[in-house]
Amino acid sequence: MIKMTKLFKIQLVSLSLIAFSGFTASTNLAHAASKPPYPDSTLPIDGQKQLQKAVSAMKSKNWTKARDAVDAASSSATDAKGCLFIMRTLDSYGGQGNKMKRAAVEKALGLAKTSDELLEIAKYARQCEMYDLSKKTLDELVSGSNSYDDLMTVAHHAHEAAMADLAHLALHKAYSLVSNEPDALDFMRQASNLGIDDLARKAAKDLIEDQTTSAECTALTSKFEHLKMPDQIRAALKRALEKATTVADYLAIFNAAKHFEEADIVKVAQYRGRKLTLMNKIKGEKESTPSAVADQSRKTKEELIRSSLQKPSGF
Repeated sequence: MIKMTKLFKIQLVSLSLIAFSGFTASTNLAHAASKPPYPDSTLPIDGQKQLQKAVSAMKSKNWTKARDAVDAASSSATDAKGCLFIMRTLDSYGGQGNKMKRAAVEKALGLAKTSDELLEIAKYARQCEMYDLSKKTLDELVSGSNSYDDLMTVAHHAHEAAMADLAHLALHKAYSLVSNEPDALDFMRQASNLGIDDLARKAAKDLIEDQTTSAECTALTSKFEHLKMPDQIRAALKRALEKATTVADYLAIFNAAKHFEEADIVKVAQYRGRKLTLMNKIKGEKESTPSAVADQSRKTKEELIRSSLQKPSGF
C-alpha cells in the first residue's frame, strides 16, 4: 500500500512538471510571437513584418515578392529613421538590395527633418544610382540651409562623405552671403581646405577688385600669404600698381614685391617711384622760382578784386 502511494505521488509530480513545462513553452511561444522582428527600428510592427518578409524573399531570390514587401514596409514608415533602417537592412544584399531601395529613399526624402538625415539619404541615393533622387536631395539640403555657418557645416559633412558636388553647392550659396573682408578670408580658407579651389580663387579675385586704394591692395598680400595663395599675392600687387598715386604707395609695393620675390614688380615699382620722386622735385622747384611766386601773387590779387565786385546776396 505504501509503495503504491509513493508511486502515485511520483506520477503526480511528473504530470505537474509536464503541465508546467507545457505552460512555460506556450508562454515563451506567445512572447516570441508578440516580440517585433526589429525592436531597434522605429517602423511600426506591420512594417517590420513586411521587412522581415522582404529579407526572407531576398534570401530565396524571389525579387518580385521582395520588392512588394519593401514597398509595403516603406509605406508604413512614419519617419526618415525608419526608411533609413530599411536601407541599412538591405545593404548586405548588394546590387539586388539597391534595386529594392527606391521606395524607401523616396519616402525618406519626404519625411527627413534634419540635414544629417538628408545627407544620409543623398548618400544612399547615389550608391543606388538614383541620380534624380540624389540631386533632389542635395538641392533640398542646400535650400534648407540659410545661414553661412549652416552651409559651411553642410559643406564639411559633404566633404567627409566624398560628395564634392554637394560641397560645391553649399559653398557657392555660402559665398553669396559673404559681405565683409573677414568673412571672405574665412571663406577662402575653408574652401581651400575642402579642395574647392575655384571658389577660393573667385573670392580672392572679388576681394582684390573691391579694394579702392593701393595701400589696401598691398595689405592683402600678407593675408594671402597665410592662406598660401601665391597667385593671388601677385594679382594684389599688380592691382596695387594700378592704384598707386604717391611715392609711399610705390615704396610699399616695392618692399612687398621684394619680400615675395616678384622681381618684375620690384623693377616697375622702383622705376615708377623714382620717376614720381623726380617729377615732384621738378614741380617743387618750379613753384619756388621768382616768376612762379609773382604769378601766384597776381592770381591772388585778381581773385580778391573779383570777389569784391560781386553783389552781396539778396540784391
